[in-house]
Amino acid sequence: MKSIIKIFVELIIIYIFFTSCQTISKNPYQRIEVKTVNNRNLYLMCSNKSDLIIFINGSGMNSVLGVKEGGKWKSVEFPYFITKTYKDTYDIAIPEKLNFTLGENCVRNIEKLKNYTVEGLVTAYTQTIDGYLDVKNYNNVILFGISEGGLLLPKIYNNLQNKTKIEKIIIWGAGGYSQYDCFRIVANSAVPMPEEYRAECSKIFQVSKAVEKDPYSMNKLYLGWPYNRWSSFFDYQPIKEYDLINIPILFVQGLYDYSSPVESVKYIQDIYSNKQYKYMFYKMGHVPDDDDEIKKILFDINSWIKG
Repeated sequence: MKSIIKIFVELIIIYIFFTSCQTISKNPYQRIEVKTVNNRNLYLMCSNKSDLIIFINGSGMNSVLGVKEGGKWKSVEFPYFITKTYKDTYDIAIPEKLNFTLGENCVRNIEKLKNYTVEGLVTAYTQTIDGYLDVKNYNNVILFGISEGGLLLPKIYNNLQNKTKIEKIIIWGAGGYSQYDCFRIVANSAVPMPEEYRAECSKIFQVSKAVEKDPYSMNKLYLGWPYNRWSSFFDYQPIKEYDLINIPILFVQGLYDYSSPVESVKYIQDIYSNKQYKYMFYKMGHVPDDDDEIKKILFDINSWIKG
């Protein structure tokens, strides 16, 4: 029975964190160019537009674009929607995680996952973004992050050498709380969720103590991820990064999100009422179940960018 629950919980986590799209065409990423910037992959869909969106994807032990095996895409990630919706309006740049390669599945690659920490990811993303912006100029550059990407985005922005080129920031499904605090809130939330997942969130205090004792373990897991990842994400407080940010930010948040609860965004809303921060709340979880609803929200975001 315990093994069944474990498998079920892992499937929930895959749904929550990977934010994979079920719609896979023969070539879901048409016109994507792979460029090497500071020894890491940067995926570009560019046609000399005046504005650029830099998109940071959510978590996952695979390429930010999805998994490609035998020349065929087995799964695609949220960048599929970004490129499909915005390709005619913006140039698009999507930095790869760490030193992952196009379509690579790194679930069993412990060496590549060792650097999957707040520090490792932020360093990789900032070096890739800075490397590209060193040689490219746009009228407007927008940073857009979803889920884990949104959680890290304020720290990425604050570490950029080219931050003066950034006009606006979009955060979808992330707020000011650490992941430790998010799990603590979710465990007691009235939001409907699978009880097996709620039970895992309820263990957060005990798990955090175990992680403190073995912070670099790659073999001990919580919610499918090694302690090595959690040791940095439990400590990371995004709220501290927002003190340093004074450009417009849009927060997109689901009211029924049990990955990053709405309280995490309202925490920012309460503290920074005097900043150029805008909030869009939707009756959804982490992302909508329907592809058309995702596109509608992306159109709403575009209206804010252009406004």
